[in-house]
Amino acid sequence: MAQTGIYLTWVTAAILCSIVLMPLLRPRFIRHSWSAYVDMFRRYWFHMVIVFSVYLWKDPLDQIDRALMASTRIEITPYIYAIEGDVVLWVQDKFQSKLLTSGLTHFYVMGYMTAIFSAFIYPIYVDDRYMADRVSLTMFYVYILAVPFYLFLNVRVTGDVIPGMETLAYDLTPEIRNWFAGIDPFTNGMPSLHVGMPVAIWLAFIRWDDDGRWNRFTNLLGVFILVTSFTIVYLGIHWIADILGGVIIAHLAVALTDKTRKGVWGAFDERLIGRRFALLIDNPKLAMKKARRIIYRTLRPYRQASKKQTSAAIVAVLFLTTTILVYDATHQSFPLEGVEFPSEATGEGEWMIAVNETPDEAPMITAWNLSTTESYVVGGAPWAITPSVEISEDKMAIYAGFRFDWFVIDTSFGTISPQYRNDVGMRIHDLAIGTTVDGTSYAAILDDDGISVLYPSGSEIAKIPDAVGATALTASGDSVIWATNGTGGPELSIFSVSSETRQNILVNASASDEIESGLIDAEILVDPANGTVTEISADGTSIAAVVDVGQMRRIVLFDRVVGNSAIISEPAWDAWAPHLTGDSIVFTQITAFDPNNQGIDNDLNDVYLYDGSSSISLTSGSEAFHEDPRIVSIGAAWLVTDEDGNTILEVYKLEETFEPYSSILLQAAVVILAPLLMLWTVQAASESKLPQDSASSNI
Repeated sequence: MAQTGIYLTWVTAAILCSIVLMPLLRPRFIRHSWSAYVDMFRRYWFHMVIVFSVYLWKDPLDQIDRALMASTRIEITPYIYAIEGDVVLWVQDKFQSKLLTSGLTHFYVMGYMTAIFSAFIYPIYVDDRYMADRVSLTMFYVYILAVPFYLFLNVRVTGDVIPGMETLAYDLTPEIRNWFAGIDPFTNGMPSLHVGMPVAIWLAFIRWDDDGRWNRFTNLLGVFILVTSFTIVYLGIHWIADILGGVIIAHLAVALTDKTRKGVWGAFDERLIGRRFALLIDNPKLAMKKARRIIYRTLRPYRQASKKQTSAAIVAVLFLTTTILVYDATHQSFPLEGVEFPSEATGEGEWMIAVNETPDEAPMITAWNLSTTESYVVGGAPWAITPSVEISEDKMAIYAGFRFDWFVIDTSFGTISPQYRNDVGMRIHDLAIGTTVDGTSYAAILDDDGISVLYPSGSEIAKIPDAVGATALTASGDSVIWATNGTGGPELSIFSVSSETRQNILVNASASDEIESGLIDAEILVDPANGTVTEISADGTSIAAVVDVGQMRRIVLFDRVVGNSAIISEPAWDAWAPHLTGDSIVFTQITAFDPNNQGIDNDLNDVYLYDGSSSISLTSGSEAFHEDPRIVSIGAAWLVTDEDGNTILEVYKLEETFEPYSSILLQAAVVILAPLLMLWTVQAASESKLPQDSASSNI
């Protein structure tokens, strides 16, 4: 895909820049040779393992981060915004230009790669083991120290929070946006590793370069840090607080390296590993004897009650507790049992309904009570063709062809049976359920003659003949809402059943000029003015409409009271199937959509939750296809089709993040930690007193 090509271009350019700069930045007494590049892999393979291992962890940790954000929705962005205000917006407005945006976007990615790659490669290339040990370990610790912040203290990028601020780098082109979306959850602002990592490396060189051999590289790295700090603020990515957090992480990483480097490299020095392996082959008994001796020396400090022993116990309790809580928070979904071949699902409140199409059998419909997890067979079969289902509170309609059945959900008799069976004169294209002002339920039916508003028994309440050609239909309370292609663009019409009044709303699915021009430059054709509304969902005063603008669909949210609207999906990605209830909307969206390259990745999508301010992925980039998302009483539900073609009905809990056992575990951890911390305090005071007592006795 195009975004892959961009990434490879950046990586290649970073490697070439590092090699080109090598003769200028290496120590003067070192000669440049191509053979040294080959030899360094043999001499420093473990250094490479620990540094590049962070890239193996990044994707799983990003998935955990997305899941935690979706289930807990804990973030500190509002607090940082309250402190900083619009300082970063002033920087962007003051310096913004197309040339600067384009140049700094490439610098943001390629420059960072070049700096990090060079800082790691140069010392091992020149065989400066003293510096290589410290720099590689520092780089490793920077990432380790940043992980807890990324998981538990989410901070959004400034361009998604501050009004008027733009994410200039992310929105430069659709391909770049797609690439960033695949590797960045956009909530890992604090700390900024674009600052933290180079500052940590810079501090390591400053601290341990005793003879000044790395002065030229260190000075250039200092300039890079200053330019990067401006870049990440200008591009609408980081807060000033993120930069400060990066600097603090850098100092901690260097301090941790200083404390642990002897132990780490005493165990994992490549030269020692080679000798130990040779000894194991030559004399296994002696090798095992030495191994036991090393283990004994390592564990000896923990054999007697001391501060070290208690510290290890505290860390173990915290680690185990955190691990279990994180697992609980990231495993919020579960399948509903009882349907093997679901083809359609819908739901609202406590009820979830699924149409089951078993091969060589007539379609069956099953209903679940999400509060009790009990399932019920829905009567009315047989259906000549696969029916569709619409539900509103405890009212349900099942329709197909020229027939619709009306249900009031009642489980008293085991099977949920239809209250009315209605045969109509025209083929039903769509159906919606509503309730008039006086509490009377109705069914709005779209057919070739327009929209008919019917009682559950099938008798007519109202007729809307000018709705012929409507492209979508829904109902909310007393309002019947449909879409048409008007002369001024896509249009929503709202009809009050009780008062028979009308209201029309023009649908504006145009994104910002930057996004639209970026799509044009990428030869992605969009025409919002002549778009078509294909789906509608409404609740109260809010309406969500899916607009087909050409090579993608966008979801537009309307507020009927205020009169404003906004695109809540990613404008450059295909999105559809919204379900709106209260203040929450779920919808499906294809991440990294490329309409000009219809590959297998375009068949994968994710379910997103919009809570009034931002969209959060509930499925975290899973390799599956999701459809029919619905807001229900305990969270959200949807159909999932995996890579093997197996489809299940999945429910995602949003209300209760932690299971009862997690609460018990947390309480137990608190009970255990309290005496451990008291013991640690006593031990720390006693052990700090011993040297003083010894010194006094020697006077």
